[in-house]
Amino acid sequence: MKRRTFIKYSSLAGSLPLATGLLSENAQAGQERNISASRKRIVVLVELLGGNDGLNTLIPFTDPLYYKLRPTIAIPRKSMLPITRSLAMHPSLRPLQQYWQRKEMAWIQGVGYPRSNRSHFRAKDIWDSASNYNQRIDQGWVASLLGASHDITGVAINSDLGPLLGDHTNSLKINDIAAFVHSNQNLKARSSNTSNNSLTHLLKTERIVAESTAILKESLVRAHDPSRNFPRSSFGKELASIARLINSGVDIPVYKITLGNFDTHAVQSHQHTRLLKMLAESLHAFALNMKRSGQWNNVMLMTYSEFGRQVAENDSRGTDHGEAAAHLVMGGHVRGGVYGKNPDLRRLSKNALRHSVDFRSVYGTVASRWWGLKNPWNRPLVPFV
Repeated sequence: MKRRTFIKYSSLAGSLPLATGLLSENAQAGQERNISASRKRIVVLVELLGGNDGLNTLIPFTDPLYYKLRPTIAIPRKSMLPITRSLAMHPSLRPLQQYWQRKEMAWIQGVGYPRSNRSHFRAKDIWDSASNYNQRIDQGWVASLLGASHDITGVAINSDLGPLLGDHTNSLKINDIAAFVHSNQNLKARSSNTSNNSLTHLLKTERIVAESTAILKESLVRAHDPSRNFPRSSFGKELASIARLINSGVDIPVYKITLGNFDTHAVQSHQHTRLLKMLAESLHAFALNMKRSGQWNNVMLMTYSEFGRQVAENDSRGTDHGEAAAHLVMGGHVRGGVYGKNPDLRRLSKNALRHSVDFRSVYGTVASRWWGLKNPWNRPLVPFV
């Protein structure tokens, strides 16, 4: 093989923060394809990286302990957005209030798992793979569910693959869709029939990139760029890219996007307010776009984070790593309401909220009630859809 050719293939493989999973031809042909199950049912995963403070996101405003334990960072009662007699949303989430009122938004309280890990890296692995605290699984929960049932199983935009990562799935990590298409549009799918295992892997990678590029290129032609109607933040632009792909009709069942900087150990109030405002404005723009394009009933958007924060604020007017937290789900077919128990601030786990809903109950609900697939996790379902 010519050195120039090898360098080309090697650089392609090395650029795979695009990390597509590769199946043998026989395994791919023999795998049960759940195409009809997830066709037209799309999930948008929004990772709140760093550990979102669920207690200041969905606030138990009638509990006096909330104010006692958070003397400087508690949200003023007059600015909260009440949704029940005992719970209120952070004021920065006002753009989402209308979806709550229309019952197109649900809150799931106390999401976590037994013996919660407070390390960012380990906790993220657990959430991504749906593993137990003492278990190591090298495959994401979405990859485990969907396998290679789609030409492109999922796309992570300016985010790691996380739940999409797996040996038997075709998922892409892309920082910019247009740039990805432009860079790879001249690639050609070639035969990978060679006795050189390393070259076989590179040729298969090239083939998958070429095929994925063709699919994405066609999708960009079919759908206009809606970014002018989204916030100008990076997060807003990335959600606009997801909206464009969905509106093109391309068959991609899962998208992942990340909003970072939720690790609010110091001077939390300003940072958390800014992040939730960015989240709410971007999700609102996305929901409006989905409604206008007739896709709102086909899309379910859900947030998750590696852990919540501790209940009592620290000496730096911030919060340290906790355990359980509240998360939101939005979509045209979402059954609006509050699920899970209200936080018990008197019964804590090392200054953190105890979980009342196992996060795999959420994943299992997505699997069985949204995609119509077998639920591989032996956990009760949460009827938010």
